[in-house]
Amino acid sequence: MRPEAGAPGRRLAIAAILLLTAFRVITLWFDRTELYTDEAQYWFWGQDLAFGAFSKPPLIGWLIRAMTELFGQTEFAVRLVAPLLHGITALLVLALGLRIASDRVAGFAALSYATLPAVALGSALVSTDTPLLACIAAGLLMQHVLAARALRGQGAPLLAVTLGLVLGLGFLAKYAMVYAMAGMVAAALVSRDWRIRRADLGIAALVFAATIAPNLWWVAAHGFVTAKHLAADAEWAGPKLDALRGLKFMAEQFAVMGPVLFGAWLLALVTPGRGSGALRGLLAASALVLGIVVVQAVTSRALANWGVGFVIAGCLVAAARLERAPLLRALSLALGLALSLALPILKIEGTTLRLPNGQLMLDRYLGRAEVSQRAIALAQQNGAGVILSADRELLADLSWQVRAGGPEVFAAPFDGAPRHHWDLTRPYPGGTAPVVLLAKGDQPPTCRPGTAPLLVDHWTAGPGFAEGRAFTLSLLPADCLVPAP
Repeated sequence: MRPEAGAPGRRLAIAAILLLTAFRVITLWFDRTELYTDEAQYWFWGQDLAFGAFSKPPLIGWLIRAMTELFGQTEFAVRLVAPLLHGITALLVLALGLRIASDRVAGFAALSYATLPAVALGSALVSTDTPLLACIAAGLLMQHVLAARALRGQGAPLLAVTLGLVLGLGFLAKYAMVYAMAGMVAAALVSRDWRIRRADLGIAALVFAATIAPNLWWVAAHGFVTAKHLAADAEWAGPKLDALRGLKFMAEQFAVMGPVLFGAWLLALVTPGRGSGALRGLLAASALVLGIVVVQAVTSRALANWGVGFVIAGCLVAAARLERAPLLRALSLALGLALSLALPILKIEGTTLRLPNGQLMLDRYLGRAEVSQRAIALAQQNGAGVILSADRELLADLSWQVRAGGPEVFAAPFDGAPRHHWDLTRPYPGGTAPVVLLAKGDQPPTCRPGTAPLLVDHWTAGPGFAEGRAFTLSLLPADCLVPAP
């Protein structure tokens, strides 16, 4: 098929996606922000290449490890996987759109995905949502291909193997992949265009189970710590219905997907019309994914990005609804492109910009290295080979800052269940040499009777994530520390 006259056809869409991806990679090279806590934590997970991690599955750590092995231990390499994967995902959306709709719809859906607010942000930093979305897009594409074969009475066992592997990798990216899989089932229930043969389904299920088995084993071997963390993160304490939380979550999706696209998706949900069977299936898939998280928001809590898996199917549904609305399509792309261009430039040129209240606009991505380097300097000046902290935020950046060599970083002694990955995998093993303890606040640590800190330094953090907040550095004898309750 040729691109339709006046429509962003496949060639134009591919060229635009490649150009935008190149822009994101180039600007990432000049990015002046520091790694956020989660980014440094994911990098740290990749140092061990284990089958699991404290709070999430391990795939993001593996991907970052691959990038840093190829391109070095830099912020650029840690984040590089993000724009590359989002570019691939946009091409997968295009491929799926070309199977179920016109060039106009497919091209607009792919460009819409590439310029979504969530994708613009997700391309400037690394998160577990990025590989999740790539796997969802690949899974839906393969499901549709398998279903088309099934309509002709044909099986495709090799493709079924690939589908199972992609679904398994999605699960290893983020456990929210199960929401997307539920959506895929919903699509098959609504439309034959998504139903695959039982034999292919069985093959995919077996491969999926084999792919996720090592992670399930790791979680079980570590006392189901990940499941406990997820339950605590959701703040589940019995059903306490709050419709306002659900409405707030839905309102936040205008920022996740963009106002025009999410508005079009809502219109399609309210008035589904007589679209193709494939599009009806995608509407059901996206609605179920979002609906699951809405229920979670109403009964406990849900962050805005927890339902982000709905945007793959949602972009295609919205694009089809906007097919005959050129002005709205242009407005949607203009808004998305403006944000996609502005955000990387902001991270280069806007590190000193402040909000009206005086807060740095990018404060969460600044000032961490200064705190960590102060602790490292104290350790090196006093011959301490170990830096301890109880705080995940501090441990993440300390681990990143000593990547090229320096004091070892461990979690401070603690009585109770692990609170983060360092408690689980890097507890302080003890020793005889003095250690440095980095802590938030201005209270010196409590030492065992008969011991006392050798040196205590209080200071107030400068511009960045903790501007104006107190920190304490302590040089401690090895037998000083008492495990915190």
